[in-house]
Amino acid sequence: MLNTATIMRSIFILTTWLAIAISLFAPQRARAQNFASAPDVAKAGAALYMELRCGLCHNVPATGVNIPPSLANAGDKFQTAWMEAYLKAPYRRRWASMGARPTLRMPNFLLSDDETRALAAFLATQRDSTRSKKLSFEFQKNDSTRVAEGKEIYQEYACYGCHKIAGNGGEMGPDLGEIGSRLQPEYLAAFLQNPQAFIPGTPMKISELWEEEVQVLVIFLMSLK
Repeated sequence: MLNTATIMRSIFILTTWLAIAISLFAPQRARAQNFASAPDVAKAGAALYMELRCGLCHNVPATGVNIPPSLANAGDKFQTAWMEAYLKAPYRRRWASMGARPTLRMPNFLLSDDETRALAAFLATQRDSTRSKKLSFEFQKNDSTRVAEGKEIYQEYACYGCHKIAGNGGEMGPDLGEIGSRLQPEYLAAFLQNPQAFIPGTPMKISELWEEEVQVLVIFLMSLK
């Protein structure tokens, strides 16, 4: 038969372990609940951005290749739905050299759905009007004629030398197979006209494009889902 001292010691140990378990798991659970009920989701995302220390990699100005990009214009650059999907399951998109992936990569923070939504909402507020401008043309994503014209320009400038589409092409630049679901057309238009303004030191060399060429290239690229 257990004596009183043994019973009390067992209760103390059980209580101690219970307290430790609560301290470990309660903050995460409380944080998820706060995100679900936050009146300002973007503000909650800003707090999470700080908590996860995303700025350690993404606040550094991006130069050259395979450097974590600045997110100062994330709202101009990325579509919110794509950001949510990427944050939920990050994957390597760039190449260090032909056939070789860089060692630096985005970690998977195992975000909850509410955390993912909040973080993407915050990033969507990050804009830079000095670089991404309103489109100077009417964007018609279902215009098959202009999609075909853009594809011809893509081939003419040998963009396939550095980029893949449907598994075909080079491996120096990002795969463009889903670019129509990832980027904003305004960002694409501005980037095509001056890649160095967005990524100083980028190896992307592009001749000065006519406005019509930029238009049809954007329409073609945005058709890639």
